[in-house]
Amino acid sequence: RDKETKAFCADIISVLGMTKLDNRDSLTYKLQGSKEEIGAWGHEYVRHLAGQVAVEWVELAEEDVGRKEALLELVNQIVPYHMSHNAEAEACDLVMEIERLDLAMKYVDEQAYPRVCLYLSSCVPFVPDPENTNLLRCAVDLYRKFDQFPQALRYAMQLNDMDLIQDIFLSCKDLTIQKQLSYMLGRQQIFLELDSDLPGTDDLTEIMSNAPLNAAFLSLARELDIMEPKVPEDIYKSHLEPNRTSLGPNNLDSARQNLASSFVNGFVNAGFGQD
Repeated sequence: RDKETKAFCADIISVLGMTKLDNRDSLTYKLQGSKEEIGAWGHEYVRHLAGQVAVEWVELAEEDVGRKEALLELVNQIVPYHMSHNAEAEACDLVMEIERLDLAMKYVDEQAYPRVCLYLSSCVPFVPDPENTNLLRCAVDLYRKFDQFPQALRYAMQLNDMDLIQDIFLSCKDLTIQKQLSYMLGRQQIFLELDSDLPGTDDLTEIMSNAPLNAAFLSLARELDIMEPKVPEDIYKSHLEPNRTSLGPNNLDSARQNLASSFVNGFVNAGFGQD
């Protein structure tokens, strides 16, 4: 008759329900039990509850508003528990099953967001439209929340949303990062019309048009000390091969040898401006 004792007994039966298959006793008695902290009975119990919540949510009809609210209250306890116990993938699976990706935005912190975004983007190829775009947009929002503009821009370009791309670019106030974003846009041949009053507009526009691409390539080559032209023999490395017979390629006609050397020379020294 005592309500507190009754709720505690419901908690115990909920935990014992993990030992039975093909039922949802754990979830049923958890909703009837006390409101103590969700992780009091251990991580495996929380995982078991999350699985039952996902199955129950899918089977509920639109009219079952009260039951959905009760489940959502439980989800609001499970998701932050998973996020704080290095189980971000399980938290993402749960919010994806109940189609409430906004809860991921609510409970992700600075330590968890890289793993959450990585998991969401990894799931994109395996889900149908429009859920795949929803996952990408959620990842974009998370990256923007923590000022990770290059990663956010990469997913925005994958969405091919020009308004979102421009919004991300303009929301970044660091000129150095804006230059990095400009290189990313130039690589995908995306050009943004920038206001003339924006700091560094001329440099950003030039980068987006790929004008300094060759100069940057040569600068990197000088840093790596690979500016010296390579000869085809550096690629063939024929001195490492055993002597061939008279029928081998050593006796090919000179025209074919010259043609092969021309192709190799062109490709191996491409972009360096000298061969």
